[in-house]
Amino acid sequence: MSDHVRGSRRLWWREPYVIVAAVVVLWMLLVTLTHAWGGDFRLHLATVHALAGDLWKPKDPLVGSAPGSPYYSPYTVLLGAIAAVTGAHPQTVLEFAGIANVVLLLVALRRFCRNLGGGWPVAALAAVFTLLLWGLHPIEWSGFLGLYSLSWTMSYPSVLATALMLLLWDAFLRFRAEPGGWGTPCLIVVLGFLLVLIHPFTAINAVIGLVAFAVADIRALLRVQTLWLGAAAVVILVLVIVWPWSDVLSLFGAAGDFDGVHHRLITDVVREMGFQHYGLALIGLPALITGARRPLGRELQILFVMAVTAIGVGAITGSYGLARVIPVAMLPLHLALASSLGRWRSGRSTARTVYAGVALAACVVGLYGESGGIARAYWGRLSPATLRAWGTREVTTDYDSLVARVRPGDVVISDGSLARRLVNSRGAYTVVPAWPYPFVDEATRLKDTNTFFAAATSPRERRTIADRYRLTCVLAIHHPRLSRPGAVPGFREQARTPAGDTFLCRR
Repeated sequence: MSDHVRGSRRLWWREPYVIVAAVVVLWMLLVTLTHAWGGDFRLHLATVHALAGDLWKPKDPLVGSAPGSPYYSPYTVLLGAIAAVTGAHPQTVLEFAGIANVVLLLVALRRFCRNLGGGWPVAALAAVFTLLLWGLHPIEWSGFLGLYSLSWTMSYPSVLATALMLLLWDAFLRFRAEPGGWGTPCLIVVLGFLLVLIHPFTAINAVIGLVAFAVADIRALLRVQTLWLGAAAVVILVLVIVWPWSDVLSLFGAAGDFDGVHHRLITDVVREMGFQHYGLALIGLPALITGARRPLGRELQILFVMAVTAIGVGAITGSYGLARVIPVAMLPLHLALASSLGRWRSGRSTARTVYAGVALAACVVGLYGESGGIARAYWGRLSPATLRAWGTREVTTDYDSLVARVRPGDVVISDGSLARRLVNSRGAYTVVPAWPYPFVDEATRLKDTNTFFAAATSPRERRTIADRYRLTCVLAIHHPRLSRPGAVPGFREQARTPAGDTFLCRR
């Protein structure tokens, strides 16, 4: 083996990006081993449960009323297949999928950063800025890439989709620069197909990026065989339509029904101009504005303007789902800052030194802001008060002892939204969807649930509702009267909490 090859391998292991990535993966593994999850992790766990139980014709994971669900993407189908074949618990499969997601995200970010030039310093800084430069109070949300958010969302489809988006952008830029051959267009088809099915919101973000890159260099795009790109788009659409596990187009059709969920994101942007949650990223604004001549500088500028415009349109029109573009607005700021400071050897000046010092200070502040994510690695060893002081939260609930008795496939009625989410995470179904789910008649289901728990409802009426939905169990929040003999005919009390929450079943 030549000295050059040995030196190259040593250099690869010593590359700062690899060191940063290794630290992130180690932290991620520690978080995973705490087995402490909340939020939409329970939704994705319910999805894997349903697929593991019946991979080919699974019922929808929330209410079990019909086969198929927009949540049955290639990602969750793969995880369900792994759970079914290996016998591993769905939660274990989903947890370790989170590690794979972030590893792929780090690989995709490194690959995309090659388009920025500057070598490993730019890539390493891009990773640091993307993980830290958000705000003093970062948001835990699907697709948001700060440390705190990733500590909760690493297993979400959005993390995998973000990695695929970066790979798709990289493939498009390579195709724009060197058109010809079948390899890159085929890669674009595969990545686009997976993106649309795995996370449609991120697919929209990916399209915004593709348009920005196309507009940034029209002449280069005209040299490309655009017919191939058009054909690729058609093939992607056809593959999405024939996907057998779900009709993803129905999700696009119901997009307006999800707007209310995203109202908080728009509110956070409007309040204090978003400084509380996103202000640290503005450190990259000078680098973005002055970086047009750097590699990919113009593309990042156009991407930022398009993303901010989309968010503004969402705020003005009430289309709050457009707030999901926020990560794409943040990314150009992080990448432009990395591209500027990563070329330290290309020219040093007092201004650059001061700018680097400001960026370093912002990273220190960002590390403090993201400390809740760091503390997540020690969940179980810290008291709830300490967790709150670090900016994170406790995940245990008052209903855990009751929900532990729920079995996969049970149908449970409950009047508590958190309780319903816990039920779904056990692989069981609820009468009212625990998450926004416009694919069933939620109004009727909610009316029946309210009637079931109303004090004036007769035992006979409760029995009628129980038979209508083929109820297995009742999880009553602050309704101890339901545990009285005959209150729910055919059901017997299984457990009760000191607060008066009751669990009844008729197994």
